[in-house]
Amino acid sequence: MRSLCTVPLINMESAISHPCQSLADWKTLDDLDIPANGGKFVLSWAYHPMALPLAVPSSTLFMAAKRGMDVTVLRPEGFQLPAPLMQKAIFAAEESGGSVRETDDRKEAMEGAHVIYAKSWSSTTHYGDKLGDQNLRNELVDWCVDEPWFANAREDCRFMHCLPVRRGVVVSEPVLDGPRSVVIAEARNRMLAQMAVLHQMLGGSA
Repeated sequence: MRSLCTVPLINMESAISHPCQSLADWKTLDDLDIPANGGKFVLSWAYHPMALPLAVPSSTLFMAAKRGMDVTVLRPEGFQLPAPLMQKAIFAAEESGGSVRETDDRKEAMEGAHVIYAKSWSSTTHYGDKLGDQNLRNELVDWCVDEPWFANAREDCRFMHCLPVRRGVVVSEPVLDGPRSVVIAEARNRMLAQMAVLHQMLGGSA
């Protein structure tokens, strides 16, 4: 697309990239004074009745790694992110002083976490196989972020999601509507980040 366009181009979301969301999320983390180096960021798969794209999880993983955070991808078996995306994030983390790892152990992942970012994505072991994906995720309805998930996280651990989100499916209402949740500020930063991108593209100064 870029080679064919004669005007500035913004990727509003592709199959494996959502840069505008990541700009908003980076700003949200900065606004909350969540540390870059030394900050613990958990990107968690969450249940959803349908297979969803990889754009937000792959961009979120790269964003947190590039920021220099210690990133854990928490996901059930069958929902590992593709190896090229993981490797890209690992390289970014190495350059920024962070780290990237993955696990299916919820308690281990949440130990000392500053942030949990919940998002559903399609099964990479059943990619393109709707029935296989459905059969796998049907056993995972308990992957709904709820207060017990935070038992060994930091007391002020925050909940993030790109919105829209299904209440009681991806996250419980007490978490979504409670003090941990920063989804409204995150959504506002999405608008501000895209305004800043447009300003730069139209010739504005920083």
